[in-house]
Formats: sequence, C-alpha cells, structure tokens
Amino acid sequence: MIPASRLALTSALFWFLVANLLGVLMGLGALPLTWKPAHAHAQLLGFVSLMIYGVAYHALPRFRGVVFRRPGLALFQVGLANLGLLGMALGWGLAWGPTLWGVFAGVSAVAGLLFALLMLEVLWG
Repeated sequence: MIPASRLALTSALFWFLVANLLGVLMGLGALPLTWKPAHAHAQLLGFVSLMIYGVAYHALPRFRGVVFRRPGLALFQVGLANLGLLGMALGWGLAWGPTLWGVFAGVSAVAGLLFALLMLEVLWG
C-alpha cells in the first residue's frame, strides 16, 4: 500500500470521528448549529472522499495491473485534501467569512482535480 493510500484511509477515519463528535456536541447543545456545515463537510469531504481516495489509490492500479507511477504526487494530493477540508470546516464553524473559506474551498477543489488526473493516468496511461 502506498503512503498516500494509508494516509487517506487514516484521515478518513479521523474525519469520521470528528464529524460524529461535532454531531453529538450539536445534538447536546454544546455547539451552536452554525457548526452544521462543518459537520457535513467533515462527513462528506472528510470521511467519504478520503476513503474513496485511499481505496482508489490502492485498488485501481491493481485492477489495471500497473504500478502507480506518482506516489509522491498522490501523497501531496491527500495532504491538500486534508488542508482544504480543515480550513473549510473551521471556516464554517468559526464564521471566518467567505473569502478565507473560499481559499480553502479552492485548495480542496485543486485536490479533487489532482485526484481525477492521477486516476485518469492510471486508467489510460
């Protein structure tokens, strides 16, 4: 398993726990409901997307019978995805405003694009 896959899967589980904790804290009234979008981002971009990244980095090259050629770039992509998600979740929860939130959303979008390009290279390269 390449380091990017291990990091993505570990991060996915971390974000799963964070999202559940946010949900519980909101449900108990310990956090205001302004954290709802942070909870959703942690669940969808954190758990779901990072789980997909981790499984895809491991499985797709094996399905194709090829060696994954850019493990360093994949590790960078997973780092970008985590950075973008952290910024967006904190941006929602702490009401940083649209400009700063947008910067982190852009980082997350670049991470998604990079993932798609890396997977297209595996599928067609």
